[in-house]
Amino acid sequence: MIASELISNVVPVLKWKDSCLQALNWMELFRVSHLPLVQGKTYLGLVNDEMIYAHGDLDDPLEVLPVSVEGTYVYEDDHIYSVIGLAAGNLLSVVPVLDRKNNFIGSITLTDLLRRLDTLLCMDQPGGILVLEVNKMDYSLAEVAQIVEYNEARVLSCYVSGCRAAQQLLITLKINTLNVDPILDTFIRYGYTVKNSFVAGEEERDGLKERYGLLMKYLSI
Repeated sequence: MIASELISNVVPVLKWKDSCLQALNWMELFRVSHLPLVQGKTYLGLVNDEMIYAHGDLDDPLEVLPVSVEGTYVYEDDHIYSVIGLAAGNLLSVVPVLDRKNNFIGSITLTDLLRRLDTLLCMDQPGGILVLEVNKMDYSLAEVAQIVEYNEARVLSCYVSGCRAAQQLLITLKINTLNVDPILDTFIRYGYTVKNSFVAGEEERDGLKERYGLLMKYLSI
């Protein structure tokens, strides 16, 4: 899943001569705190509500603001992980997307990202979620998958977390079976620490999807 597949069709763009007040009105209307500044196909940077309030005079055009380009966009062929990393690392509500010629082609909102997390994390499929801890030096993705498959299951999604200074890693697995106990026993025998486990069957899955749907409805208001 790449950035060009996540682009929203509703997010407006700003121009140099637009007023600060107009920018704030659009941000409020679309429930975002950032909007891209564009001239033709040229991306000029990302305007946020904080810089407008810091400036003070809402009648001034946007050209008076210290708008930055660096570290505020992704390329159209960047993976969704890069989009999430940029949005989270810079607390962006909107991520501009450029082609490889540096032409602006659209924007991605946090709502767009949340909608795709359903697919990315296999939320729509029943199964178990396992949270394991292992020494960083002992981590092997091949071994993790082999243990799951040895118990006649499959890994649907996986992510690894842990700070650089830590000696342990946390591995979060979504697997395609509700019978997680034999898999947990095998991981324990291989020296993994089980931090937590969850099982999401049909009833739990429907509840999660209902809450997810309510969140999407709220974000689109």
